[in-house]
Amino acid sequence: MTYKIGSQAKAWWPIRFNGVTEDGEVVVNEIRGRFLILDEDENFNLDREIAAVRVADDDGNVSLSELMAPLVLRFLEDWKDVVEDDGTEGGKAVPFTEASLKRMLRVPNFANGVADAYRAARKAEPERRKGN
Repeated sequence: MTYKIGSQAKAWWPIRFNGVTEDGEVVVNEIRGRFLILDEDENFNLDREIAAVRVADDDGNVSLSELMAPLVLRFLEDWKDVVEDDGTEGGKAVPFTEASLKRMLRVPNFANGVADAYRAARKAEPERRKGN
């Protein structure tokens, strides 16, 4: 197989993040995200910017979701299986927008889940089966 240099790699990849039910049961939530696979220079710069956000001494007027959303938007361009609880059985699909991403970044464990999924997609390694 040939490799076309200069093409922007993209991949749909599972995003998994733990949650807890009202009964105290731990659940693994899963959605799918469409990731842009950044080149080495872009990825290096992104890592530096994320590190800078984590150590930034801000005055507390900006939330973490506000700071992180523009960075996540550089590598996540769409999602599937995110729904709003509207009282129906299936819920209402939530479109991928900056506002909806900020909302999801406030969900416990989602930010780590999306970061882990991007790293796994970028490494391009098949998932290893758990157990035997």
